[in-house]
Amino acid sequence: MVEEIARQAAARRAARLASRQRLFGRVRLSAPKLPRWLDAWRELVLPLRLGSLAVVVVLVAALAAFNLPWLKVQRVEVEGSSVLARSQLLAAAGARVGESTIMLNTERMTVNLLAQPWVAAASVKVRWPGTLVMSVTPLPPVLILQRGGRRELLAVSGAVLGPVPQTPTLSPVPTLVDQIQGAGAGPGRVALPANLTAALAALSHAFPAAYGVSVVQFLISPVGSLEIKSSAGWVADLGPALTNAQIGSIGAKLEALRALAAKVNLKSTTIKTIYLEDPSQVVLSP
Repeated sequence: MVEEIARQAAARRAARLASRQRLFGRVRLSAPKLPRWLDAWRELVLPLRLGSLAVVVVLVAALAAFNLPWLKVQRVEVEGSSVLARSQLLAAAGARVGESTIMLNTERMTVNLLAQPWVAAASVKVRWPGTLVMSVTPLPPVLILQRGGRRELLAVSGAVLGPVPQTPTLSPVPTLVDQIQGAGAGPGRVALPANLTAALAALSHAFPAAYGVSVVQFLISPVGSLEIKSSAGWVADLGPALTNAQIGSIGAKLEALRALAAKVNLKSTTIKTIYLEDPSQVVLSP
């Protein structure tokens, strides 16, 4: 009887255990397996984190390099001949001392220098670790501009190349006396229209062969008239030469003078003034 009761109790316990297993499943002794989407997320995020860390490292290294003293412009050297002071030339190039040599655009600086009206050739380069080298060659002088007591050399662009040296070192160039403006323009600045400067320079070279006499001096009178003083003593008055249209009419007036040279001996010292303001009516004043 006792054994039968014990067997029935054991059967009931076994039934209850089987019922629990059917309801909850077997007891797991290991950790649950992660979902597939979570594994995929980890595979995506980990490379991104490593990439971000690499970018941060590169940026920090770059900032450190840009701030290294030996990778900045510490010295400026000028090769050739500059009409501007070193600081002015540096500003014209668009650079400054202390700027990172890694970020310098030497090609743009060269273009900036070539845009200066007095420059014939230029180049900019970096000499590592911290030297900026600017090489410039100015245009040759073609005219002397005299305003008041100041005499300055002009390039064909009309830009001032500097004061006339007391000891001549270049071939002679003609002089233009400007009686309208009394002050000089300063080195590197345009003091005279380029078309007028070029016309006077060309005229000075062509005058002896075309007219048999040379140019002693050009003059802009207080009223703006352009006058040419010749080696024979006479003066050619070409009328106003202030606007582009007036400067452009110089050619026609010189053609009238050439026609006059075929009829009159321009080497004569008896001629005082030749009025060419109206090339169709040339007037001589003996």
